[in-house]
Amino acid sequence: MDSINKIDSEIYEMEQNLLNIIKEKVDLFDPEVIVASDRLDSILDEYSHLIQLS
Repeated sequence: MDSINKIDSEIYEMEQNLLNIIKEKVDLFDPEVIVASDRLDSILDEYSHLIQLS
């Protein structure tokens, strides 16, 4: 259960970082926003896959 809480915490932190980048850049098509969004999306997909396996 601690592992899940750690992953949840890291995902939350990534979400907050993405929001901060969006606030800084304003433009959602900024390359930094796109990369951060893609990385978060990838992590969430992987997390979802792991949940389905358990």
